[in-house]
Amino acid sequence: MDEQPDVTSPRALRLLFKKYDLQPRRKLGQNFLIDANIVRKIVDAADIREGNLIIEIGPGAGALTAALARAGSRLTVLEVDRGLIKLLKDQFKDLPQVKIIEQDALQVAWGEMLDVMAGQDTDVILISNLPYNISGPFMYNLFRERFPFSKAVLMFQKEVAKRLLAKPGDNDYGTLSVFSSYYCAGESLFDVSKNVFWPRPKIDSTVIRLTPRHIELSHLEEKLFLEIVQNLFLQRRKTVLKTMSIHFGIPRFDLTEVLKKAAINPAARPEELDVNQFAKLTRITYNYFSQIRERL
Repeated sequence: MDEQPDVTSPRALRLLFKKYDLQPRRKLGQNFLIDANIVRKIVDAADIREGNLIIEIGPGAGALTAALARAGSRLTVLEVDRGLIKLLKDQFKDLPQVKIIEQDALQVAWGEMLDVMAGQDTDVILISNLPYNISGPFMYNLFRERFPFSKAVLMFQKEVAKRLLAKPGDNDYGTLSVFSSYYCAGESLFDVSKNVFWPRPKIDSTVIRLTPRHIELSHLEEKLFLEIVQNLFLQRRKTVLKTMSIHFGIPRFDLTEVLKKAAINPAARPEELDVNQFAKLTRITYNYFSQIRERL
């Protein structure tokens, strides 16, 4: 096998890009990791075991890919840039455990894909230095599919990481925080300086680890959960009582009783509620609508 270039070396990376006539594409949010120590820390944080299936999103020039391939598990890489796909396929052509797929990560039906690729008994680990321009929508998609991974180690722009891990009362607390808390236990692992990327982004990054939590609500209740959380935070300056009354058309007296059962102050605003309160509010509201339907 031909020796792979060390793409954590800025010089080697630029030479490789010149060879393939490539340039970083700003519209795809491409910032390439050029620090071998950060690569090692990300791989170590994933704690990869024999038999795991690894999914990498946005591999870039393959800095993380090369380290993940050495871990010995099956590795499937999703990339949308055709120039980089050609580069990656050339670099990893002699490694049968590495599969390169041209695929927009925002268009993947993850549950279906993982059922085909992994089956029921395989731990699937998601690892990515996520392109900054897709990180929010990508995570919303994962949560809508009930976070179908055994764990994820992901690098985000620092402000996105703060939103994912924020708690009630934090300035960054919002819809993404609640969804993340409901589906996952999250922890911040380490910060990453903007100086270890080429081209250099404007702000630093943070690597976080997510592991799935037990899901309490049914599928039908979850649809309502997502609707409640999104609509409350769209009107975050209004009280829970006012927004719920406007959006769902529930009479104020009935809604006051719903909130009382959920142990929520009607004058509370959404940033004051934790994930368990949102879940309880969802279940009680769902039961309220079910009882109304039964009377009709």
